[in-house]
Amino acid sequence: MAHPHSWVDLSVTLETDDQGRVTALRQVWRLDPFYSLVLLEEARAAEDGQDAALDRLGGDMLVNLAPRDFFTEAEVDGKALAFAAVSEATVMARDERVVLHFRLPLAEPQDLAGSTLEYRVFDPSYYVEVVHEADDEGPLAQALSVPDACQASIIVADPDPEKVMAAAQLDVDDSAPQGLGRFFAETGRVSC
Repeated sequence: MAHPHSWVDLSVTLETDDQGRVTALRQVWRLDPFYSLVLLEEARAAEDGQDAALDRLGGDMLVNLAPRDFFTEAEVDGKALAFAAVSEATVMARDERVVLHFRLPLAEPQDLAGSTLEYRVFDPSYYVEVVHEADDEGPLAQALSVPDACQASIIVADPDPEKVMAAAQLDVDDSAPQGLGRFFAETGRVSC
């Protein structure tokens, strides 16, 4: 009954231009198996077919996530970055999971030489938990792909026990306090 209610496995690739500046965060979201099952059953039952239904789903996701910067916040050396509109996106079914691919461009390219970029992807309400692709030993190397001249790490969230308790006490119909999800967000860190 407590939050979260759905889960996303995340992979991020830093995209760079010919000058080595970061231009976008290319993201892949794999929705959890149960939510995927529900969405795929609806898509398969659609009169115009699964592919058309998934295209509509993708459009709905883009519309809903755009005002929240696709649940993404990023900064370079502590200075917040702005994003431009998503320029490419697709939704597909893969291995019985719904997968959203999209390119989230930065408003301005960022030179990371001697700098550190950090990002977090999270639902502010903590209705959806977003974590990097992982196995039993932790985040996978391919969960964060960066240019060769950079080093990447994923810092697992370590929320205050009070925040964990607050999330656990929320009923299925309760709204979480805005910003609760940030306390549970993993941080991708890239130093160049």
